[in-house]
Amino acid sequence: MQQPTSKPLGFGEILDQTFRIIKSNFKELFMISFWVIIPIIVLQTLLLTLTGRSFVFGGDIGEGAFNQLINGAESIATTSPIDDLTSSLISLLILFALPILGGGIIWTVKYAREGQKPVAKEMIKKALPRYWPMFWSTLLIVLIVFAAIFFPILIVAFIIGMFLVIEPIMGAIMAILLGLGFFIGLGLLFTRFTLFLPAVLFEKVAPGLGKSWHLTKKQTWKFFGLFIILSIITSVISMIISIPLTFLGDSVLYHVLSNVFSLVTTIIFIVGYAVIYFESTIRQEGTDLKSMIDEYHTSESH
Repeated sequence: MQQPTSKPLGFGEILDQTFRIIKSNFKELFMISFWVIIPIIVLQTLLLTLTGRSFVFGGDIGEGAFNQLINGAESIATTSPIDDLTSSLISLLILFALPILGGGIIWTVKYAREGQKPVAKEMIKKALPRYWPMFWSTLLIVLIVFAAIFFPILIVAFIIGMFLVIEPIMGAIMAILLGLGFFIGLGLLFTRFTLFLPAVLFEKVAPGLGKSWHLTKKQTWKFFGLFIILSIITSVISMIISIPLTFLGDSVLYHVLSNVFSLVTTIIFIVGYAVIYFESTIRQEGTDLKSMIDEYHTSESH
């Protein structure tokens, strides 16, 4: 059982604790993800089967391995209107499931950091009372992110397009600089809002944006870097897993296994996200306590 954690952690220590928690509690973390997501996977399997898609293999079994890989990748990349509709429905259902999935995993991390033994079903039950505040807060964040990305991209694309027409070299330089500035600027802004979900879960606030802004104060660059590292790790794992699955082509089994394996990368990211939240509360509570002591001594001196 993991020892209780109450001291502030550095950049590397947060990553280390993330993977130690996953290693010690992987069964419960996976079961939380499994119980929440499995109904969606079953529905997706049923819908894909009804469209007449091959269940096991989407290509010619007699082809060589290289041709199977190429043709499988092409079949996955090619989508029909029915595929798009199915994907949209599944994405919507995942949005509804996200508060329970995230809440259950965050509760598990809390138990692990306190040296307690989490149980999957109990962690899910603990997240349920705050489901609707978490859901509406998540929906609000999704809309904010969409608006913050979509409209600036149009403006940046227009500016870059003008420069490319007038001066291609300068346009390319502008594209790189604007793209980098766009990524860093929005990344830092979104980092200030990212801790809304555990704030809503534990601190009875909604949508939790103000609380998240407070918790990330003076640690924005650090947390931004951690989110980038976690994204890189999960992307690499997803890429490694997806290569052998590509041989299955655009089959039902491909989609089922992709979703099941994606639970692992989801667990990694949300556990790291939860550790960042608890780290921020320790840091800010310590800072707030110091400020209260300083204010007390100042008032006493007067």
